[in-house]
Amino acid sequence: MQAAEGLSLEQIRAFLEASNEVEFRGGNRAEIYGWVNETLRVQHYEELKRAGRGLIRRYVEKMTGLSRAQTTRLITRYQRGEAVKPPTYRPHRFPQRYTREDIALLAAVDEAHGTLSGPATRKLLERACYDFGEAGYRGVQERLCLPDGEPVPQADAL
Repeated sequence: MQAAEGLSLEQIRAFLEASNEVEFRGGNRAEIYGWVNETLRVQHYEELKRAGRGLIRRYVEKMTGLSRAQTTRLITRYQRGEAVKPPTYRPHRFPQRYTREDIALLAAVDEAHGTLSGPATRKLLERACYDFGEAGYRGVQERLCLPDGEPVPQADAL
């Protein structure tokens, strides 16, 4: 996208009137947002009167292909003093409770015993760990307990 450095408000107005049928689209999001930020800065958007701000808004919409609502969000961000840049994407992830080894062990126990219920599987791991002394089951069995270290109470123990 070309910078709007050399364009006056009159040139922008003439461009908008002459390009009614033409529609533009920007490249990637970072390029579009950078162009919007630069255009607003060069045109001194915060110092313009209402008519000039509307003209710049229409110009940004036309050049980027963004919707009116998105353009408003970007301009509002600029007016708050923030840089107009795409937000960083941070996917939500739940904390991982089990290691890969735990998952493999649980899958093996499930396969060996015909996919029992959760409490039954936990009881099997508990017995393997404490009754038969199998140290490999200790880590996964401890993660199956409540956060304070106490095991989940069984229905028959209540």
